[in-house]
Amino acid sequence: MSSNPPPPPADSSDGSTGNIFSRYYAQLSHQQNMLQDYIRTTTYQNAMFENTTDFEGSAVLDVGTGSGVLAFFAVQSGARKAYGVEMSDIAIQARKLVKANGMEDKITILKGKIEEVELPEKVDIIVSEPLGFLLVHERMLESYIAGRDRWLKPGGKMFPSNSTIFTAPFTDQALYDETVARGEFWDNDSFMGIDFSCLQEQSNVENFGQPVVGYFHPDILLCEDRASKFVDFHTVTKEEYNEGSAVDAQGQGHVKGNATQVAE
Repeated sequence: MSSNPPPPPADSSDGSTGNIFSRYYAQLSHQQNMLQDYIRTTTYQNAMFENTTDFEGSAVLDVGTGSGVLAFFAVQSGARKAYGVEMSDIAIQARKLVKANGMEDKITILKGKIEEVELPEKVDIIVSEPLGFLLVHERMLESYIAGRDRWLKPGGKMFPSNSTIFTAPFTDQALYDETVARGEFWDNDSFMGIDFSCLQEQSNVENFGQPVVGYFHPDILLCEDRASKFVDFHTVTKEEYNEGSAVDAQGQGHVKGNATQVAE
């Protein structure tokens, strides 16, 4: 498993180039990481290429376009016009790609928040990559919904159209011990003559609050039951996707956390 922290959340993002969220996604290195996730990228490409009848002659909105790759896929699938909306400065690089590939008449990149930008028309389809860790991390789903409410024609389509979150309690003593060990530095009553031990509890709160992204063996799950939350992107509201689900843990062991999976 990897305990590398996920991208910064967008909670305090104000659309400026100075905030951490904008700076993170403005870097080509982070766009490269996403593009080179070939399973992810080709899944989106295949979804569009296998549904060209939906895209033929359509107007498409790409929410959080990044490098613009989904807007390109939309045009390759037959879209008449694709509008890519991007808050960060990667929008500048996306415009370069559009120009270099001779797509200026087909793809327009708009820099700004989806809640604020203006399009010249309503669209037939909205595409996006809104799935954060546990679906809602990074809050891209909120932007996806905002794009839907502002710009999707009645009866329009969304790619992706839905998602399901599955979760279950698990126990993993090695992972637990590793996380505890990260806070042991603060259990020090004489660091250069300073007692740090009063900060150990807060260190543990922070360390155990970090998601661990990686693979796990199903044997660590404490029950066969799975809590699930189905989210229909065509109809969901912000309030609805914040509702929880319950799961009954019947296995033996100390609960060390919840294992989750998001499926489209």
